[in-house]
Amino acid sequence: MVALLDQHDAFMGFPPHNLKDFERARRYSAKASTCPEWQNGVLAVDGTTVDLYATPGFFHQAFYDRKSKYSLGCQVFIMPHNLLIVDYSLGHPGSVHDAYAFRSTRIYQEHDTLLPANHWVWADSAYPLSTWCITPFKKPRNGCLTANQRTFNFHLSSVCIFFS
Repeated sequence: MVALLDQHDAFMGFPPHNLKDFERARRYSAKASTCPEWQNGVLAVDGTTVDLYATPGFFHQAFYDRKSKYSLGCQVFIMPHNLLIVDYSLGHPGSVHDAYAFRSTRIYQEHDTLLPANHWVWADSAYPLSTWCITPFKKPRNGCLTANQRTFNFHLSSVCIFFS
């Protein structure tokens, strides 16, 4: 982990707004969704865990994740058209929810300067919805989604599957 964090700034660089990669990402998102209005989704984020070799000596229960393993949480941001990793955050215990770990990422804290105007990040339902982070609608407690919300989720899932 120390080696990954030590090399972060040497290998991770957020692309400038005028770079052709953003244009390629826009074309890719429009193709994936078959909806030209969704072309400004230029990044995708997801969380994963990195298994630890041994049980941590201190606070080991915090590293015990939902898969019954000791791990570290990792948030990864990619450009969808080429799967280029533009940023990552590593170090939260494996038990930490993606939405909480997301708050410590550079993109969460500096999205207004890192993302071009009217552009956003694609995310799954574990992440908070905002103008720059698009997630599916969540089913309300004791309720159901509207027809428009179900349609939105259907098309959003096709974008997410296309990225996978």
